[in-house]
Amino acid sequence: MAQWHYGENGQQHGPVDDDGIRQAIASGQVHAQTMVWREGMPNWLPLAQVPELAYPAAPMGYQQTPYPYAMPYGVVPTAPTSGLAIASMVCGIVGFCMCWLAVLGGIPAVICGHMALSRINESEVPMGGRGMAIAGLILGYIAIGLSVIGLAFIGFSIASGTP
Repeated sequence: MAQWHYGENGQQHGPVDDDGIRQAIASGQVHAQTMVWREGMPNWLPLAQVPELAYPAAPMGYQQTPYPYAMPYGVVPTAPTSGLAIASMVCGIVGFCMCWLAVLGGIPAVICGHMALSRINESEVPMGGRGMAIAGLILGYIAIGLSVIGLAFIGFSIASGTP
């Protein structure tokens, strides 16, 4: 069984066994920035960087957190956002605001949106950005539709001879 030492504010405590260090963690006496060491470790490390102590042992039947460090209270880990989803939304907004040339932003928005949704669905790692991709698709299709309607209006105006 490992004998742990921990120190803070120039004070060294220990040795304590595994249960003792876990009790100190649970009571708040030892926290993520507290330096800890045991035989076999090359240097003292902050508790958050010691995988075997970074989070308390889970009760029987519960799965431990998959994160190799202690998460601060209230912080929820998020999945990375798809860059294509961001590009789709930005192109959709730009296309929507370009009036007669909306198709220049609408087509890239639609292409990026479909590619983003495809990659998000096929990704083995959870990936965020589904809402942005959908927003980009909607704005892109609206921009293309407005461009087509505008060009049709101009064409009918020219064909009928109405200035």
